[in-house]
Amino acid sequence: MAADKISIGDSCMFGHGACITDADWHGIYDRTKVVGDPKPVVLEENVWVGEDAMICKGVRIGANSIIGARSVVTKDVPNNTIYAGNPATFIRNLDEGEFITRKDFFKDPIKLAHDFDLLDQYSLGNNSLWGWIKSIVWRDKIH
Repeated sequence: MAADKISIGDSCMFGHGACITDADWHGIYDRTKVVGDPKPVVLEENVWVGEDAMICKGVRIGANSIIGARSVVTKDVPNNTIYAGNPATFIRNLDEGEFITRKDFFKDPIKLAHDFDLLDQYSLGNNSLWGWIKSIVWRDKIH
């Protein structure tokens, strides 16, 4: 939810229900009045925001960092760290080695498509027309 600006770097990942906001949005008693000043939010490259986490206005999350599920982030998070909780606090540092990112995963789409085809062939290898017919006709008998 951006009233002003939210910047999201390459290869970031978001869990279900994650929320990023750069504003306070409305007052307590007059809920039509915008309160406070929006402040930009920045997520650098390869940030992972866990399920139902909330990133509040004015926060910068450093590259390769992880925000735990259901955390509320009110202050900046340095590069290569894990933060979690409400309010989010430092959990530990991450090794500064080379990270494998989603960008890396998608960099060769032809190889990726081939790998998915191999996975499908492996997963569906025992399927047959006869097996499909049996599953329709004798639905309650097959587990």
